[in-house]
This record gives sequence, C-alpha cells and structure tokens, in this order.
Amino acid sequence: MTDTPSRTPVAIVGGGPVGLALALGLARHGIHSTLLERRPATNQQSRAPAIHQRSLEILRQWAVADTLLAAGTLKRTLPMHPGPTSRRPMLSFDFTTLDHDTDQAGLLFLEQGQTERLLLAALRGTGRCDIHFGTEVVGLDAGADEVRLTVHDAAGTRTLPADYVVGCDGTGSFVRDALGLPFPGHDFPLRPLLADVRVTDHRDQLPWPRIHNGRRGVTGAQRLAPGHWRIIRVEPGDPAPADPVPDHELDARVREVLGDGPVEVLWASRFRFQRRSSPRFRVGRVLLAGDAAHAFPPANGQGMNAGIQDAHNLAWKLRYALTGGDADRLLDSYDVERRAMVGSVSRNVSQLTRLGLQAPRAVRGAVFQLMRLGLAIPAGHRARVRNLAMLDQRVPASPLIAATDRAAGQRLPNPLLIAPNGDRVRLYDLLGVGPALLRLTQAAEPAPTAEPAPTAPGLRQLMIGPTGHRDPSGGLSRLLGADAGWLLVRPDLQLAWARTTSSDLAGAIDHALGLTADGRRELAGGVTPG
Repeated sequence: MTDTPSRTPVAIVGGGPVGLALALGLARHGIHSTLLERRPATNQQSRAPAIHQRSLEILRQWAVADTLLAAGTLKRTLPMHPGPTSRRPMLSFDFTTLDHDTDQAGLLFLEQGQTERLLLAALRGTGRCDIHFGTEVVGLDAGADEVRLTVHDAAGTRTLPADYVVGCDGTGSFVRDALGLPFPGHDFPLRPLLADVRVTDHRDQLPWPRIHNGRRGVTGAQRLAPGHWRIIRVEPGDPAPADPVPDHELDARVREVLGDGPVEVLWASRFRFQRRSSPRFRVGRVLLAGDAAHAFPPANGQGMNAGIQDAHNLAWKLRYALTGGDADRLLDSYDVERRAMVGSVSRNVSQLTRLGLQAPRAVRGAVFQLMRLGLAIPAGHRARVRNLAMLDQRVPASPLIAATDRAAGQRLPNPLLIAPNGDRVRLYDLLGVGPALLRLTQAAEPAPTAEPAPTAPGLRQLMIGPTGHRDPSGGLSRLLGADAGWLLVRPDLQLAWARTTSSDLAGAIDHALGLTADGRRELAGGVTPG
C-alpha cells in the first residue's frame, strides 16, 4: 500500500455510496480521511437507483446535488402505471406539494454506479481524502487512544493507525464482525429478482414507473436512462441469491410491465429481502454506518438513503470530536439517534413488504386501493409523500437532544425567504455546513437582550423578521410555537432546540453541539470547512 499517511483522523472502510458520502461530508467540514475499498473501482451496476429528497438536501449542502441532478432524472410526480400498456396511473405521488418546505421536491433516479462516480469526483476535488481502491482491511485492533487497521493491497500488507474508524462495508461487514457485534434479524420468505435491460423500441417511451400485481408476485419497472430499464420481481419462495436467472423467466417479467419486444439483458441477479440491525452503531473509536449497521427491504428504495443520512449525522460529530469536543457525548448521540431513526424506517418498510409484496394477490390489490384512496385526501397525500421523501424523520432524545423540548430533533424546514433587498432565497442556502442560530422577531427593530448575542465557533446567525429575512410561509414561527425567539440548527440541519427567552443561550449551544472549552478554542482556530 502506498501514499498512505502514517496516521489518519478517520479511516473509512468501504467505498460505496455511504463511505463516499461520509468522506465528502468530512471534507466539507475540513476533516481529512482515508478511504479503503477492496473493489478495484466503483460499482458498475445500478443497485440502488433512487435518491430521495432528504438525501438531495444533504447532497446540496455538500455542493454535489446539482451534478447528480444533471446526470439523472428527477421525477416531480411519481405516477404508478399498471401492466404493460396502460397510460393512466392507478395512483400517483405528487412531490410538488412539498415545495413550500424544500427546494424542487422530487425523487431522483440515477444509477448507483453513476452516483458513486460523481461522489468520488467531488471527493477528489476537495483534496481532503486519500482514496485507495483494491485495498482490503484484514485486521482491526481498537485501543483507547487509536485504532490500528491491517490493510492489504497489491504492494503488500501494512498497518494504518487512525483516530477513528467507520465501517461502511456492507451487510457482510468485516468491521462489524471484528467488533464481535451480531447482526440479528431475519430474511423475508421472498424470492426477489433484479435486472437491468436495454429497450430501444417504442416501449422506451412508456410512462413509468410501471407495476404488475400478478397471481404469483409483483413486477416493477423504472427507466434509469434512455433505453435503460430496471426490472424488479418479488414473489413468495425461499431466498436463493446464488440461483441463476433463466432467460425465459426474465423475458416473462419484462412482458408483464413493458410488453412484447426485443430486450438486451445488461445484468440480472437474485438477492435477499432482509431486516437486520446491529445492536450498537458505536464501540469506542469504531462506528458503523449504512448496510454495515442496518439492512431492510428495498420496498421504498430508502436503504442507500438511510446510509447517506447516517453519514450526515456522523460527519459533523466526528469533526467536533476530533477538535476537542465531548467525543463520548457526540458519538454516543450518533448511536442513539441513528438506531432509533433507522429503526422507524425499517418498521415502515417491513410492513409495506409484508402487505404489499408478501401477501396474497387479493390483499396486495386491497393495499394498492387503500393507498390510492388515502392519496386522494390532500392531507393524507402530503403525509405519505413527505414520508416517502424522508422529510418526516425526527431525531429522538439523545445525549445532545433534550426530551423536554417540543421542537428539538425536528428537521429544519427549508422555506423560500424574502431577503432585505427583495430577492427570494431558500433558507438552507444561507446556512452553510456549520451550526446556525436563527433569531425570530416580529418587531421592526430588534429588542435589546439581557446578554450579548451568543457565539460559538462557526456559528452562523440569521435574523428572521422585518429587519432581516422574512418567512412568508410562517413555518419557522410554527416550529418555534411563538412569533419571537431562537432556533438552534445543528450542522445536519436538524433542530437542536427552540427557545423563547435568552436565558443561558451560550450554555445551551455548547450542550447541543457537544462543545467544551478546549473544543471552542480548537474549532475557533482550527480546520476550515470547505
């Protein structure tokens, strides 16, 4: 192994979308990392083709969303078309109903391989990550002060010391196994098939996604690019990922959703629907993220997205832990928060799998009908679309989040604000990657406070009201529960707390961000986010 630093602040094991996202997030926070991936290159297959709105918000904060949007297809509405010929959807999800709260809401379809390549290019552009493909981690020794990895590549074997190690190495995680952590859960009694096919005739113009509720199972189709379609089939049976996919079986599935015609198979395989989770996402200086920490069925396409959100939660906490913050509180909060949030997603997706895929055909049909009726009610439609977009997740009580704060843990809305000069701007575009303190007021002139405005390293302060940026939606005041007060926003765009008085704001900021006196000094004069 060559050109590897003698010691790295963070070693990331696994260079899939989650590992790349974490390395990019760390780089945006000014932290150098080393990424180790045993494959020789990024993924060449489109395993996870959907990027949800919350992930797009994260990737926009990290300055890479526009690149991904330009490469993929953003579906602002998602009409589900039955069978191979119908042009009338049986139900539809309208993401534009979320535009008051987020920028250009939609579901981005992009091949996972392309997602990885674009994340990798953005990461290389930061100059803050040593990237090693074709490098396997074969040993892990976690101590109180550092973690020592044994790594092997074509040049030989050597030891890499790190302050922290994050396992992003998938469901068969070496890192998780090295920690002695189990991966309890179960496989669903389903036999899924996944394939990418090329279709170049008139069928390439069919509206999509397409779905067929058949006697034995459910078949779906999504268009990933011109002429490039993803086919997924789920039916009851024993999981057998090693079994081949016969041509006649795949041809039958394609006909169910696209009709008759020639097809070129790009690749096809079977896989497992499983629900599993590590009992801990942190053991000392070693952490788990993505599929190494949790796995659940891909019914809503949220697995990769949950991993990106792991990275978002963890990146800023590692930065603060490395620069004098309260490392135990910061990293314990990652474990508590993400296990709870991922658990909620897993329960919802597992229920959808049981009722919408595993159940008999009549039950599946009833589920689709109930979903259609629910989407016809505006409030029900907004709630379902918000859930699908992963905008409704709330950080639970943790070492950084007080259970008594009504608003704490909620995602910060991203309304369209009116700037003092009359321009319209999204709130997130004013915040950057660090923490922010929003002061809400309805007064034409800010009233004096009992103490000076609190500060913290990297804390951005923003006035919301007549003397600053105005919020016509009123969403920030509703979040606060009052017309005037303060909202502290964490670097991961979650609300740390809401207050209507100025009492000990500085202390509350330190607690919510895991700051210490040493950490304040180091952050004030240390690494520069970028």
